Amino acid sequence: MFQVGFLEVLLILVVGLFIIGPTRLPNAVKFIIKIYKKIQHAIFKFKNDLELEIGTDEIKKDVFNEMRMEELDLSAKLKKDE
Repeated sequence: MFQVGFLEVLLILVVGLFIIGPTRLPNAVKFIIKIYKKIQHAIFKFKNDLELEIGTDEIKKDVFNEMRMEELDLSAKLKKDE
């Protein structure tokens, strides 16, 4: 989701070390990771529920079939022209 490089993570940890302190920093990092994972899981669940509700699998199949039919029609036209 977010692209954070090594230098950004290092900077965040150094700032966190000064603000929170070395004794509470591990617990703070664990808490932030736990919250991030919960949010990520909720977004994933919402996305899956939404896809099930609107039937994206059927839409994808229909689009694939339409594209395949267009390819077959085009190849038939090309063979007819030859």
